[in-house]
Amino acid sequence: MGKKRTGKTPVAPPGTSAPVSLYLGGVLFLALLVRMAALAELSGTAYFDFLLWDERIYHEWAKKIADGTFTSRSIYEFAPLYAYVVAFLYRIFSPDVLFVRFLNVALGVMTCGLVYLIGTALANRKVGLLACLIACLYKPFILYSIVPLKEALSTFLFAAVFYLLIVVTDGLSGEKDGSTAGAFPPGGRFIVKTGALGLAVGLLINVRPNAVVIAPVIFILMGGYAFRGGLHVRKTGFVLLMFVMGVALALSPFLIRNYALAGKLALTTSQGGFNLYLGNNLKNPDPYYRPVPFATTSPFEQGIHFTIEASRRVGKRLSPDEASRYWTRETLREGAAAPGAFLWKLWQKTLAMVNRFEACDHYGIDFMGGVVKIFRFPFIGFGLVFPLAMMGMIIGGFDDGKARAAGFVLAAYAATLIAFFPNARYRLPMMPLLIPFSVLGATGIIRAFREGNRRRVGSCLAVALLFFVVENLPVRATDDEAAYYNTHAIVMNAKGAQDEAVYYWNLSSEMDKPFSAFANLPLAGRSFQLGRPDLGHAYLNRIGDDSFAAAQKYDLLGDVLLHQGNLSSAAAAYEKSLSINSGQRRTLWKLIRLYGATDPAKASEYELRLKYVSSFYDLM
Repeated sequence: MGKKRTGKTPVAPPGTSAPVSLYLGGVLFLALLVRMAALAELSGTAYFDFLLWDERIYHEWAKKIADGTFTSRSIYEFAPLYAYVVAFLYRIFSPDVLFVRFLNVALGVMTCGLVYLIGTALANRKVGLLACLIACLYKPFILYSIVPLKEALSTFLFAAVFYLLIVVTDGLSGEKDGSTAGAFPPGGRFIVKTGALGLAVGLLINVRPNAVVIAPVIFILMGGYAFRGGLHVRKTGFVLLMFVMGVALALSPFLIRNYALAGKLALTTSQGGFNLYLGNNLKNPDPYYRPVPFATTSPFEQGIHFTIEASRRVGKRLSPDEASRYWTRETLREGAAAPGAFLWKLWQKTLAMVNRFEACDHYGIDFMGGVVKIFRFPFIGFGLVFPLAMMGMIIGGFDDGKARAAGFVLAAYAATLIAFFPNARYRLPMMPLLIPFSVLGATGIIRAFREGNRRRVGSCLAVALLFFVVENLPVRATDDEAAYYNTHAIVMNAKGAQDEAVYYWNLSSEMDKPFSAFANLPLAGRSFQLGRPDLGHAYLNRIGDDSFAAAQKYDLLGDVLLHQGNLSSAAAAYEKSLSINSGQRRTLWKLIRLYGATDPAKASEYELRLKYVSSFYDLM
């Protein structure tokens, strides 16, 4: 770690700072234009004023915070910072999602600026400018700059962490201006940057909870670099203290709130164990997120259903935090019982994390090209950046202490994606570092070619080719687009375009993928309404009892049987639905009404069950 750089960052000759600033301003202005053009085009579609799953959660949550009606008696279920940022906007202006979109556009442009700073800190201004241009035209960056999700904020904060980490480790390792760290006392500006690094890490944890792993990694790296660089023990302790204080300052408001309500200091949300189980459930052979039968897919209630199911399994009522720990233990138990399958699952998720396929869970980037025409333009994607970035890291990054430090933090975060979900929007925060490394890789091979260094050219090409092959290795479910078709159908149906909705639901159903079950449900319901029970039952039969839509299947079947007057069969269907997912309040209410006319004793029994189940919802 203490190896000195072989060369200093090139100093721009007199008269070049103005052109560089001009070029940077032009690239950032281009970033703004591209994002505003995409936003303007999105505004003419049905997606613009229809909030998808997590978007709706944060919108409703922010509205309650803004008007003072938000109440809760449990640890945060979702990362809270973004909700408070949005609430601040709503309080100043109005609860209009358009302001959130403008905020994300601004964050997207600022992220491009930070990518420039990262590239410049790693190498020079030319690398920084090229990296900034790639970030400007990186398609996922553009998409997540115009939708009201928290990814724009998490990516911006990650970029800030990477930049500040590079600056701080550069100083601690004794590489700053060729001096030794022992002769480089931590002056005021350096201390501010160290505290800012801690603050950025703390804020990031409040947006992307799995980023909690990078805090101890950075702490250890800073201590190691300071020790190797010869910084005095007292100064090292002071630097580390400033980092810890920055982290604590960002985390403390939410830690205090959690302690006041739940009596414990919770660093992350109460759904960590639920998500760990979802990410590693061996009944799901795919490396990507798939729901489970005993919990709804709605993010508003999924955590509640996980808590109810955990309570049912252990035979006593659990709090959300206790339930989260239960599902963590359950994940480990399943892994220990089938280590081969568990390791294969992790391997598949590792490949999925670096696969060129953008596995999205809200918007399909390629699918959106049919809705927002600007996304048909061949913008830069992960497939181009990743091989060049790995070449830049492996060929050149190991010679530079600050680049190694950033690489360690990147690896720590990547490990959390393998442990949880390797979806595209979760790997998005990795790109502010991978993009500058891709430029280093490309410029490195060009320089080696010009110098006639055939051996280095061969090495660079071999590394790039290796990771090009890796990102194109076959991975399960990379051809599954059923969820995107379902989402489009839901949006169209909400806008009254039922024919288009049915068309896309049929396309999803015909794909016969896991998420096709969600298309079969509305298609079955529509068939029953149109007097086609044969077709309705055919759609329901496509949903297996092991599907995450099985509980909804039997609930719908109960509705149909009840409408036909077959009360006993309807009751059996509702009970079957509850045997799969016992946390469904609406299904319980249907049984209470049904048994109220035929079996009052059973009605009373289900009233007690409904009261018990509803008590879990009351905590939220």
